[in-house]
Amino acid sequence: MTSQEHIIAVVDPAQDGESTVDLAEQVVDRGGRATVVVLLSRKTVDEVTAFADAENLTYPDAHEIIVERLTESYLARFGGKTQVAFVADNSDTNRLVFSRAARDAATSVAMPQRLAKRRGWKSSVSGSPIPVTIAPPKAA
Repeated sequence: MTSQEHIIAVVDPAQDGESTVDLAEQVVDRGGRATVVVLLSRKTVDEVTAFADAENLTYPDAHEIIVERLTESYLARFGGKTQVAFVADNSDTNRLVFSRAARDAATSVAMPQRLAKRRGWKSSVSGSPIPVTIAPPKAA
């Protein structure tokens, strides 16, 4: 018996477009599972701050709204057949992503090309027993 295909798709909605999510969607369309790991980068934090200022909200309220909207958009895109996790984009994020992939018995990891160029991510990719797909930026 073969195990179900399960992809971990890393995305930074403020920078990378949806290339990795497109790959995850293909896995789900084939009957597999997907986990979308949303990186909360400095740019994302800046966008939440701008949203809070524009809407006269506190930062925590704006953050909650943005996270809820992102979660709903990914769940809707996958018909509820995915998990969505949020992590701060910092020096330990690569270890968290690959640890989750191993713990959740993922069959592959998809990540944005710009992350693969970072030192910590490079070592995680090269040492990963799980196949890694490096997704190019989505064309504008």
